[in-house]
Amino acid sequence: MRIKTNNFHNNPYVCLGRSPGANSHAQLGLGYASEQCDTPQQVNEVPFRIADVQCVAAGGGHTLIGLTDGRLYGCGWNNRGQLGVGHTNDCVQFQAVGDFGFKHIAAGWDVSAGINAFGELYVWGSNVWQQIAEANVKTVTKPQKLTLPGNETVVKVMFGLQYMAVLTDCGNVWVLGKCKFLSNDYPPDNRSNLLVRCLNDKGHVRDIASGDNHLVLLTEGNRILCLGDNKHGQCTSESIFPTNIIKLESGWTHSGFLTGDGEIYLWGRNNYGQLGCAGGPSSSVPRLLQLHDSALPKDMSLGSQHGTALTASGRVYCWGWNEHGNCGIGGVENVLAPKLVELPLPVSRIICGAGYTLAFT
Repeated sequence: MRIKTNNFHNNPYVCLGRSPGANSHAQLGLGYASEQCDTPQQVNEVPFRIADVQCVAAGGGHTLIGLTDGRLYGCGWNNRGQLGVGHTNDCVQFQAVGDFGFKHIAAGWDVSAGINAFGELYVWGSNVWQQIAEANVKTVTKPQKLTLPGNETVVKVMFGLQYMAVLTDCGNVWVLGKCKFLSNDYPPDNRSNLLVRCLNDKGHVRDIASGDNHLVLLTEGNRILCLGDNKHGQCTSESIFPTNIIKLESGWTHSGFLTGDGEIYLWGRNNYGQLGCAGGPSSSVPRLLQLHDSALPKDMSLGSQHGTALTASGRVYCWGWNEHGNCGIGGVENVLAPKLVELPLPVSRIICGAGYTLAFT
């Protein structure tokens, strides 16, 4: 890949991957907003080196990138302060947020979070549903530390439509905000001013994923537990799997996992081909995703209603809803089976936002 001189400092940087999909709030970091980019676009103006990227998050219309030296950058939609830059104006290019040392970041529809090396949780963006702060706060425009009852160490955070789910090192799951499917069974913790509930009856939880209104938990023994809306089969009826599950993912109304053997299983809604198979109805039974050349995936990501898989050779496949060209194959027809995305170089990292996709070369 061509090396360019960085306009922000004297060090060279490598261009930021390829970014097909919705760019209505400049979430692709191209320097402008547009309704869609139906083929991959190279992002040139970035104030960091791709070799320094440690973590990435893609939300409803905003993108966050954390670097190995602790710096955080963001671009795109910022109506609720979800970029963390201290104001609520959209940013058409990547802007510096600050130096927080985040090792993991997450982006919801209009809200964000980060976890540092000490397991401390920081949150910013919308608090309309009390998903990140006390009731009298509607918007948090800069990352602020959030301490859970018991001061547990945080290892992962995910966002639903109106709530945030937090996984701690002791295997507990805390849910903050408006989560109707938990209200009756899990009363709010009275040790906190936050609207927070603890799912402490599910055993030791290893991983979590969150859809619009459902939650997926991976517990010991490769057991998957689902809670919440099951209108489209997104809460799978199967629970124990004979293979090693290494990653959970969820879209709005479909979910999936990646195994240690390089297999992807998907279940839930399939009206746009979210499960990677044509003509089939929604399914609560996990289906094996089939790639055309039988390549084995090493990573996967699910957007709102589309998905992407990355193979060991650096090839990218996309499928599902494609209204904004977010599958990157040209045009806006839905992709009912995984299709190879034409890219000039092998890809090392992929991630889906609500209606867009990022690939890092």
